[in-house]
Amino acid sequence: MLITGLLAASGEDQSNLHVVYLGDQLVNKDSLHLEDDDFMIDQSHIQILASVKLSLEPLSTYDIAENEAKESILYSYTKSFNAFAAKLSKDEIDKLMEMDQVLSVYPNRYHKLHTTKSWDFIGLPQTAGRNLEVESNIIVGLLDSGITPESESFKDTGFGPPPTKWKGSCKQYANFSGCNNKLIGATYYKVDGRDDRNDILSPVDVQGHGTHTSSTAVGNHIANASLYGLAKGTARGAVPNARVAAYKVCWVSSGCSDVDILAGFNAAIHDGVDVISISIGGGKADYSSDSIAIGSFHALKEGIITVASAGNGGPDLASLDNHAPWLVTVAASGINRQFRSKVDLGDGKTVSGIGVDAFEPKQKLYPLVNGVDVAKNDTEKSSARFCFANSLDPTKVKGKLVFCQQLIRGADSVVKGIGGVGTIVESERYLDTAQIFMAPGTMVNHSDSSIITSYINSTREPLAVIYKSQELEIPAPFIASFSSRGPNPGSKRILKPDIAAPGVDILASYTPLKSLTGLEGDTQFSKFSIISGTSMACPHVAGVAAYVKSFHPSWSPSAIKSAILTSATPMNRRMDRLAEFSYGAGQVNPQEAVSPGLIYDADQMSYIQFLCHEGYTGSSLAVIVGSKSVNCSSLIPGLGHDALNYPTMHVKLDINYPTTATFQRTVTNVGDPVSIYNATILAPKGVNISVKPMSLSFSRSMQKRSFTVVVKASPKPIPESIEMLSGFLAASGEEQSNLYVVYLGDMVNKDSLHLEDDDSMIDQSHIQILASVKLSLRPLSTSNVVENEAKESIHYSYTKSFNAFAAKLSTDEVEKLMEMDQVLSVYQNRYHKLHTTKSWDFIGLPLTAKRNLKVESNIIVGLLDTGITPESESFKDTGFSPRPTKWKGSCKHYANFSGCNNKLIGARYYKLDRTRDSNDILSPVDVQGHGTHTSSTAVGDHIANASLYGLAKGTARGAVPNARVAAYKVCWVGSGCSDVDILAGFNAAIHDGVDVISISIGGANENYSSDSIAIGSFHALKKGIITVASAGNDGPSLASLNNHAPWLVTVAASGINRQFRSKVELGNGKNVSGIGFSAFEPKQKLYPLVNGADVAKSDGEKEIARFCISDSLDPKKVKGKLVYCQLEIWGVDSVVKGIGGVGTIVESERYLDTAQIFMAPGTMVNYSDGKIITSYINSTRKPLAVIYKSQELEVPAPFIASFSSRGPNPGSERILKPDIAAPGVSILASYTPLKSLTGLEGDTQFSKFSIMSGTSMACPHVAGVAAYVKSFHPSWSPAAIKSAILTSATPMSRRMDRFAEFSYGTGQVNPHKAASPGLIYEIDQMGYIQFLCHEGYTGSSLGVLVGSKSINCSSLVPGFGYDALNYPTMQVKLNGDKQSTTAIFQRTVTNVGAPVSIYNATIKAPRGVEISVKPMSLSFSRSMEKQSFTVVVNANQMPASTQLLSGSLVWKSPRHVVRSPIVLYQAQESDFIKHY
Repeated sequence: MLITGLLAASGEDQSNLHVVYLGDQLVNKDSLHLEDDDFMIDQSHIQILASVKLSLEPLSTYDIAENEAKESILYSYTKSFNAFAAKLSKDEIDKLMEMDQVLSVYPNRYHKLHTTKSWDFIGLPQTAGRNLEVESNIIVGLLDSGITPESESFKDTGFGPPPTKWKGSCKQYANFSGCNNKLIGATYYKVDGRDDRNDILSPVDVQGHGTHTSSTAVGNHIANASLYGLAKGTARGAVPNARVAAYKVCWVSSGCSDVDILAGFNAAIHDGVDVISISIGGGKADYSSDSIAIGSFHALKEGIITVASAGNGGPDLASLDNHAPWLVTVAASGINRQFRSKVDLGDGKTVSGIGVDAFEPKQKLYPLVNGVDVAKNDTEKSSARFCFANSLDPTKVKGKLVFCQQLIRGADSVVKGIGGVGTIVESERYLDTAQIFMAPGTMVNHSDSSIITSYINSTREPLAVIYKSQELEIPAPFIASFSSRGPNPGSKRILKPDIAAPGVDILASYTPLKSLTGLEGDTQFSKFSIISGTSMACPHVAGVAAYVKSFHPSWSPSAIKSAILTSATPMNRRMDRLAEFSYGAGQVNPQEAVSPGLIYDADQMSYIQFLCHEGYTGSSLAVIVGSKSVNCSSLIPGLGHDALNYPTMHVKLDINYPTTATFQRTVTNVGDPVSIYNATILAPKGVNISVKPMSLSFSRSMQKRSFTVVVKASPKPIPESIEMLSGFLAASGEEQSNLYVVYLGDMVNKDSLHLEDDDSMIDQSHIQILASVKLSLRPLSTSNVVENEAKESIHYSYTKSFNAFAAKLSTDEVEKLMEMDQVLSVYQNRYHKLHTTKSWDFIGLPLTAKRNLKVESNIIVGLLDTGITPESESFKDTGFSPRPTKWKGSCKHYANFSGCNNKLIGARYYKLDRTRDSNDILSPVDVQGHGTHTSSTAVGDHIANASLYGLAKGTARGAVPNARVAAYKVCWVGSGCSDVDILAGFNAAIHDGVDVISISIGGANENYSSDSIAIGSFHALKKGIITVASAGNDGPSLASLNNHAPWLVTVAASGINRQFRSKVELGNGKNVSGIGFSAFEPKQKLYPLVNGADVAKSDGEKEIARFCISDSLDPKKVKGKLVYCQLEIWGVDSVVKGIGGVGTIVESERYLDTAQIFMAPGTMVNYSDGKIITSYINSTRKPLAVIYKSQELEVPAPFIASFSSRGPNPGSERILKPDIAAPGVSILASYTPLKSLTGLEGDTQFSKFSIMSGTSMACPHVAGVAAYVKSFHPSWSPAAIKSAILTSATPMSRRMDRFAEFSYGTGQVNPHKAASPGLIYEIDQMGYIQFLCHEGYTGSSLGVLVGSKSINCSSLVPGFGYDALNYPTMQVKLNGDKQSTTAIFQRTVTNVGAPVSIYNATIKAPRGVEISVKPMSLSFSRSMEKQSFTVVVNANQMPASTQLLSGSLVWKSPRHVVRSPIVLYQAQESDFIKHY
C-alpha cells in the first residue's frame, strides 16, 4: 500500500492553443514590454485575459490572474492586426467570446510513438516456473506501428494451432510475408485514407517501434542476440510461448490517430486477446474524449487488461499520459547495464563517455580538433562548436576526430559526411540513455569535456582515439530522466504512474526497413536495436500481465493489475526525488506478482461509481461506459475519498488547512486459504495514518475483507524542498479538421453488416443515421443522393465490440447528430503527432527582358516557408544598394545562421507552440530545402552555369533578380506549418513592408473565417500587398485545391518543354527510355539484369520481391546487378543499392510526368516498356542491360501536372479556381546543404541546386511575376496586379487537360504581357466585403476577416450580379438536368493602356449555352477611365453527364487582348466524386 502527498496543486488540464482575434485597431505601442521584440506580449492582451481569469476565480487576486495570463499568452500579434495566441481553457474561451472587443476565438491547427538482460534484472530468468499449457493459450495484442513477421522473435517452430478462442484473421498483403502459429493476427488501420509515402499500407513495421515492443513482450528465445556484439545474450519476451496479434495504428507521417486507435481496440477486443499493450501517448485529462481511455474501458468490460506507457515528457511534473484508473500506466526505469566508450588522449589521460559505438579503431591515435577551431570562417565559429551542418571546413575535418557541444542530435552524421573519423559530444542531457552513433562516437559530461578541451588547447597536434563501446555494470534501478512524472492530470485522487519497468537501453528485435539511427548516411542495419523510452517499459509490464494470467486465467484485469502493483519491488526518494510520482508502486516483480496473497478487485460498476464521483454524468459518462441508461443519481455512491478500490492511495493536501481523507478498501484472499495479515504503517512527518482493523483473518480462498484507512495531515506538513508547482509538457495532436467519431453505445445489429467479417465494411444502420441527418439539412434532396453521400462520408464502422462510426461531417451535421437520442457523443479526431534556368525563358521572361531596375530594386518579396539558406549564391548582395527606406523589418543574430545582407534583408522564424523539433533548427535556416528553392525561384540572383550534376544547365535566376527577399520560417520538419506561426509570419511581413507575399503552404479550410492563410492575406490586401499561394498537390482529383479565397492568387503547376530521360540498352540490342534523374555514368558496357521476383530470398517472398520491398531480396543474387522492380513505394533504389545492387529499373503507370531523382543508376518506365524488359529477361539465361546517365529532352508543353490540385472551388462555388498556371515540374533552383537530394537512407548526393516538382514551385513563379508587374506599376492594387496576370495569360485548352479551367484557370502565366494588360478588373476592400456578405458571411465570421464588428451586411449596398464581385473570370454552377440556368455578371474595367482606345467584345459560348454582352464595345478617352458592362449567361437543361463547359469573353484593341474565361459546371457533386 502506498500513500503519498503533494504540497501543491496537482495540475490543471492542459489548455489548447487558440488565436484570440480582436480586429484591426492596433495596440498602444507604449504597452509593449520590449521595443521591436518579436516575441513581446502586449499589456492590453494580458489585461483582457487576466480579467477573464479573475471572473472565473473571484477568490483569486488580480496579481495572480495577471501572472497566470502572462504565462498563458504565447504571442501578441500587434504590428498589422490585433490578436494574441494563448493557451485557454474552455471556460476562458466562452468568457472571451462574450466580450465586445473579441471578434473570434479559434483553435490552432497543424496544416503534413511514445530483451536479454532486462528480464533477468527484474527477476524473470529463463528458468522461471511456467504454466506452459495455459501460456500457449495467452494472446497479447499490441497497438503500435506494426510488426516484422520475418523476425526470429515470431517464428512458430514447436507451436500448435492458434487457440480456439481466437476470432481474428491475418489477410494477405503484397508486401507482408504473413502470419503463423506464433504471430496469429496482423491488421492495419488507416481510417482517414491519407496517403503516407513513407509507410506501407500493410501491417509491416517500417519504424521498428512495433517490432521492438512486440518482441519485448512475447518474443521467442533467440540465443546470442546482440547489437554488433553488444548486449549479447538470449533475447526473449516475458511469455515466449504466448501468441501475438499486431494492430498497426501508427504511421510514419501522421502518427497515431484516434480513429485508428479505436479501430485497433475494436478489433483486438473482438478477436479474443487477453492483454493489450499500447505504447502511444494519450494526453487528454477528460476520459470521455480520450480514445485510449474509451477503448481500454471496453476491453475491461470483456475481461482484457490494457497496459500503457506513461510518456516521455519527464522529468516535468504532471507530464504523464494514459492516466485512466483502469489502465496500467508504466514508467521507465534503468537496469544495471550501461554502454560506455573509453577515450584515450595523446597526453595519456583517459575519459569515459556514454553511447553505443560499434566501431573498432583502425589506428592507435587520430588527430583531434575542436569544432570551433575548424569552422569554415570566423562567422561560423559560434555554430561550429555545435558541429552544425555546413559550419565546418571539410579540409580541416577530414581524417580527424571532432569535439562538439551538443545542441541537436546528428553531429556524428555531419562529421562523417565531410570526411571526419568520429565525434566526441559534450552534453549534460541524455546521460542516462545510450545514443547509437553512426560512426565512432561517444557522449561526455561537462567535467570530462573540460579535460578534453584543455588538452586540445595545450598542444599543437592533439591526438585521441575512441574505443568500441563496452557493457558496464552500474547501480540500478533508477527512473529515466525522460520518463513522465505525476501527479495525475485527470484524477487528482488516483496515483499515477502505477509501476516502473525497464525502459532504458533495451535490446529487442528491429525492422530491416530503417537504419539504426535514422540519420542520413547511416548504413547500420540490424535484426536488433537498443532503444529507450516508456514505450519499451510498457511491453515489459504487458508481458508480466500475460505471465500472471497464465497462472490465473480467470482473474479480472483489476486483479492482475493489483497483483502487479502490490508485489512491486519498493523504490524510494533516494532513487528519485519525486518518489511515487516517478515510479508509482515501484519496480515490477514478475514472480512475486504471480502470488500476491491479497488483491484489490474492481469490476465495471466500481469504475462507473468512481466516474460518478469524479463528476462524469450524462453523455460524458455514457461515452465511456457505452450506455445512456446509467444514471449516477440512481447508483449507490462509491465509498471513501477516491470512491474506488484502488491498490494505492493518493491525497492532495491543503497548504493552509488540515486535510483529512478516509479510504474504504476491500481485499480478496488469493493466497493460503487460512491466513492472517497484520498491518504495518509508515507515515511521513506531520501526517497521521490509521487503519481499522489492524488485522485481517481469512478462512478460505477468495474470501473478502474490508478495512478503512484515515489520513490526517497538518497544514504544510511537507518540507519546503519538495514543494512542487509545474506546468505541462506534452506533444499536440494534429487535429484533422473534419473527421469525427460518432459514438452510439454498446449494441449493433450484426444482420445490418454488408459483409461478414470484413473489417472495412460500413454498417447499414450507420449509413441510415447519417443519411437522415443529411436529408433533414437538405429537404429538397433525395434519399438516394444523401445515402450515397453518407456512404462516401463514413470511413469506418466500429461494430465488433462497441457501436460507433468515423465520418467526415460538417458542423451542421455534428449538431444534428448530437440532438439524436441514440448518439452518445460526437468528437473530433486528433493526431497524437509543404505542398529556373529554363522555366523563365519558357514563359517569356528571358534574361534580356525589359526591366525598371530602380523600382525593381525597391521591391521586397516575403516568403512564408521553411526558411532560407543565406550562404546560397542566389542571395548574394554584390552590387546591391542599401535596403529600401520603407523596410521596417529586422534580421537578428542566430548561432547557426550566417546573417542577412542587402539582398536577403530580413529573416525570422516562428515556433510559437514551443514544442521541440529535434530534426530542425531554431533559426531561419532551411533544413528541408523547400524555402530556399522557392525563394531563389522568385527573386534569386543570376547564377551562371547552374546545374544538377551537369543536367538542366543554364543561368539560374528569379523573375526579379534585383529585388529584395525576406524569409519568414513558419514550417518545421516535425510539426509542419501551424496556424499561429503562419499568422505570425503574415503579421511580421505586413508590418515589415513587403510588396508581395509568396506562400507555398496548404490552406484547406472552406470557411475563410477560420483559415489562417485567408485571414492573413486579407490583412495584406488591406495594406496593398498581393499574396500568391499554391493550389495544392492533390490532383488530379476534382475539388481538391487549397487557398481558394478570391483575394489570393491561386497557382496550378504546369510542365515546361523539358524532360529528363535515361536510355536503357538491353543485351539483345533493343532500347527503351525511362523518366527520372540519374546522374551516374555507367562504368562498364553491360551489367547482369534480374527481375526482383526472381531474386527473392525465398519462394514465400516472391510476391513482394517484385516490388523490391526491403528485406525481400537475396543480397547474394542482387550484388553487382541491375534489378527490375514494379513500383509500390518510393525508395527501391535505396533498397537495391543497400544490398550491393548496381541500379534499378522501376515500372510504373504513375508519376510519369515528373522526374524522380535516383540515388543510384535508375529510371522509371511505363507498362509497355516494362513488358519489353521482362520479355527479354525471360528469353535468355544471362540477361544484360545498362542505364545511361539522364539526358535533357524537349517535349510538347505546357501541360498540367498530374499532381496539381483541380477545381471546382470548394469554398465559393461562383469563383473560378485555380487562377493561373505556372511552371512547377522539374524546376532547378537553389537548395540546402543540410539534406541529401532524395532524403533516402544512404544517399550521399548533396548539391547547391536541386530539381523539384510541385505547386510549391509554381507559386513563386507567379509571385515573381507579380513583383515584376509591380516594378512597372508600383501604385497598382493587389487586385489590379492579379487582373493583369490573369487576363494576359497564354490560353490553354481541353486538349491539354480534360478538366480545362479547373486545372489551369485562365492559362499559362505570361510575364511580359502582364506588364501591359490594357484593361484591369479592380476590386477594393469594400468590394470583397460585399462579396463576403453575398456569400453569407455575417457577424463574427465577417468580423474575423475584415477586422471589425462594426460592419453590418444589411447596411451595405449589395454586390452586383451573380457573384457580387468584379472578378476577372466568371463561373456558373448549373441547375442540372431539371431546369435551365441564368446568371448575370456585372463587371467594370479600368483603362491602363493607351488613353484613347476602343475594345470590342468577342464571345465564345459552348453548345447549349448562350452568352451575351452589353455593350459589345467599350470606348475610352483617358487613362484610368472606367467602363461597365453586363454579361448574361443562359444555359439549357444539361444532361447529368455534363461536367464542365468552357466559354470566354475577350476584349480586343489593336494593342491588347483581355481574356476572361466563362466556366459552367454541373451542380451534382457525385459527378466529381468518381474522379477522386
